[in-house]
Amino acid sequence: MKTNKLLTYALSLMVLFTITSCVEDDDFTIPSNLGTEENLGLQRILDSVAMSDNWSMMSIADVKNLYNGAPTAIESNIVVKGYVSSSDLTGNFYKEFYMQDTPENPTAAIGILLNQVDSYNQFNKGREVYVSLNGLYIGENSNELLSIGLEDGDEVTEITAAMVPDYVFRSDVTETIVPLVVDPSDINSSHLGMFVSLENMQFLSDLEGRPFVDPYDDFDTQRAMSSCESGYEFDVFTSSFASFSDLPVPTEFRGTISGVVYQTYGGDEIVLSLNDTSDIDFNDQRCDPVFEEGFGSAIDNTELNIDGWINYAEAGSVVWTEQVYSGNGYAELNPYNSGDSSNIAWLITPGIDMDAQTGETFTFATEHAYPDAGHDPLEVLISTDFDGTEDGVTTATWTTLTVNKSYIVDFDTWFTWVSSGSVDLSSYTGTAYIAFRYTGSDTSNQNMTLHVDNVKISVD
Repeated sequence: MKTNKLLTYALSLMVLFTITSCVEDDDFTIPSNLGTEENLGLQRILDSVAMSDNWSMMSIADVKNLYNGAPTAIESNIVVKGYVSSSDLTGNFYKEFYMQDTPENPTAAIGILLNQVDSYNQFNKGREVYVSLNGLYIGENSNELLSIGLEDGDEVTEITAAMVPDYVFRSDVTETIVPLVVDPSDINSSHLGMFVSLENMQFLSDLEGRPFVDPYDDFDTQRAMSSCESGYEFDVFTSSFASFSDLPVPTEFRGTISGVVYQTYGGDEIVLSLNDTSDIDFNDQRCDPVFEEGFGSAIDNTELNIDGWINYAEAGSVVWTEQVYSGNGYAELNPYNSGDSSNIAWLITPGIDMDAQTGETFTFATEHAYPDAGHDPLEVLISTDFDGTEDGVTTATWTTLTVNKSYIVDFDTWFTWVSSGSVDLSSYTGTAYIAFRYTGSDTSNQNMTLHVDNVKISVD
């Protein structure tokens, strides 16, 4: 949300407070003083599509394909239909709504920007909406989501309130929006604007007692959830203007959470934005891990020094470091420009008691940058006879674990977290140590940058 919208937002709320008697909050019928005109407007464009060669109905996916990298003027008589997936009832969306191509199993979604607050009174969730596009633009909003609106430099902005009745029409149909069930690790830009459900999720335990929005954040806050199946983390986005912003994050249980796939300001990160906290259905016992390290205590660009962990250079001068980007801490190994002919760097977890429970599984995440063809630097290993000292690193018995690695899954995509997949550790007993061993050579141009995060051992 842009800073210069804040005063406008506050003033709009004051004005709306004085006119709430005109439209009841729970009344989604067409107001009697606008109904005839609204119905006639919709009927006109539908008749035009049916009877004229100059008008056409276009899918959301095809409309999105009109975008040419900058705000793109639509200069033909095109109509697009969708079903509203978002709601500004709680204030978590502002002067926008999102619509998807079908109420169930959607394949595309798009934003509609309009200079109108409390649009849920007219464009309620599930409402069938038609937009007449001639004279409007398709482009990215301030969150870099493809949206319909008016040109504003290199972005699109809201359709004026006076224009809305001539361009955006609702029918008398309201469908039930069935959330698309997705794995958090599979969410990508194709899901933006869709109403989805993430199953078997829980908020991180260290969020206990914290509100959805940090009181020191001016605009919004992201709160991390993790998957009980893969350990993959995904953030929930909440605007500081949301009515539930000061409610505590529900950390006691796990379950299913539903919301609109969204992006943070500037398009930095894909997140989940709630329509309402009623879309959180957490009733199952938590799946807290036996061991977890999310590097939340990381100090940016310092040598990694976390209690119980061993950070050891077997060869070369480079060790693992702590890094922080956009509030997220992680471990990094980057031998670039070290001048070392050989780099072998170990990062080893504290000892983990494998006899205190059964059914253990191991997960973590990697991302990479500047990869070198043929260079597979990361090996992940486990030992139950390691003595926990640097001197014992090379004499212990280490077994290689089979895991997914970001540069193997997608060599050409940089700085994108990839889950390791779930690794079964249930056969191990005693005290186990897990090691991340990086092997490379700066002088031989085997110096890929590698990040590790969300190291976790859970119980099924």
